[in-house]
Amino acid sequence: MSKSFQFSLVFKGILLAAILALILALGFGILLSLTSITESGLAVTGIMVFSIFVASVLSARQAGSKGLYYGLLIGLGYVILLLLVAGIFRDTAPAPLNIAEKLLQALVAGGIGGITGILFRRA
Repeated sequence: MSKSFQFSLVFKGILLAAILALILALGFGILLSLTSITESGLAVTGIMVFSIFVASVLSARQAGSKGLYYGLLIGLGYVILLLLVAGIFRDTAPAPLNIAEKLLQALVAGGIGGITGILFRRA
């Protein structure tokens, strides 16, 4: 029997990814200010990908099925939230290529996280 799709898990996953990314970014910022480590875009992208992955794993695990869908929607929702926040705090719009790159990274991280969550659920 197939479970119905629970959008509340998607919203919880997006919120979890955003909170986790914020905590990791704050930690990274403190680390940058206290050490001589240089800032790189790779670390910021890593924080985003890791946050989406973890949120997708947890949401898909809780759902028990349709992990790929949950993961992809969490990745998509995160990018939409990111664009909304960027629109509030930035004067210029992000370049379409940058948006496409972030979207691809988020969808891959979310998809893999969703599948992983289902695999962990069955183990």
